[in-house]
Amino acid sequence: MEIEKLELYRSIAEMAYVIAKADKGLSSQERIAFYDVIQKELDYDSWAAQSRFELLDEVIDPSLDKTYNDAINDFKRYKKHVTPEVKEKTIRVMQKVADACNGFNEKEAFIIDRVKRDLDAL
Repeated sequence: MEIEKLELYRSIAEMAYVIAKADKGLSSQERIAFYDVIQKELDYDSWAAQSRFELLDEVIDPSLDKTYNDAINDFKRYKKHVTPEVKEKTIRVMQKVADACNGFNEKEAFIIDRVKRDLDAL
């Protein structure tokens, strides 16, 4: 796996972590949804996203702002590899994780809109 692709998949996991924690913390439903979604979306390379998500959740537990900014900085760093497919995949993963527990709320919708704008600006 190319290092750029690996880093982008880790950034997708960071965005999923932000959306999962945005409402009332990280529920077991959202964890399960994340693992299911990345397995379907990233296939054999889902391990990269899964390891980042677990690291954030179990070890680091960063603020949502820091996690968001770290992910956006990685997307910027590897922007020539951020294809329309990567952008769509990022949003799709976030939406599916948000839907896993009580559907979208205003905060999650705001975050996803922000991600769309930030990715479109690359």
